[in-house]
Amino acid sequence: MNNTGAGTIKVAILGAGGFAREVWWALLNAQAHQSALRFEPVMFVDREPRATLLKGLLVGTLSDVPDDAFLVCGIGGMTDIKDRVVSAARAEGYRFAPAIIAAGARVGPDVEIGEGTIICAGTIATTDIVIGAHVAINLDCTIGHDAVVGDFVTVSPGCHISGGVHLGSHSYIGTGASILEHVCIGDHAILGAGAVATKDIGEYALAVGVPAVVKKIRQPA
Repeated sequence: MNNTGAGTIKVAILGAGGFAREVWWALLNAQAHQSALRFEPVMFVDREPRATLLKGLLVGTLSDVPDDAFLVCGIGGMTDIKDRVVSAARAEGYRFAPAIIAAGARVGPDVEIGEGTIICAGTIATTDIVIGAHVAINLDCTIGHDAVVGDFVTVSPGCHISGGVHLGSHSYIGTGASILEHVCIGDHAILGAGAVATKDIGEYALAVGVPAVVKKIRQPA
């Protein structure tokens, strides 16, 4: 699958829910990371095709994706489900779009971002940051210097990630949460909305409150 339009990458959005529509909106004026390439959303991908259009686009299945289109995951929140959907599409030979930087987001120098990641409007990522693949960083977040964000992480709107923070793969950061300098959030951990992480949180933990306290260790799926 190759993008054929000069300067434009055609993108099919995996999902047809609320976050998928936000991804559609972001794509309209987004730019590929460290590139002048722009994006053209061409369809939504759901389990079953729909008779009606969504935002003026076809809602079909994976088999309906044009040969010259790339994919981006528009499934919000559920990190393990995102992983399964992306892995299934990749196993069938589909490729994913380069990192998507929405209009109004600011990404500084020396920031590495993996494929299929989207950084939404109002977010600022400063410098010397590593962000993995298929990450969703929602509206109005901040990411400080030397932070590391693993694959399939979801960062909800209004979060503040301080310098030197490490977010493990598949972790979920709730709306308005803050993580102080050099704190590590483990793989598959959940930090609740409005929580403030002042110390490390382990794998599969659910932590809430100010300061954040671990309330539960979840079982791996």
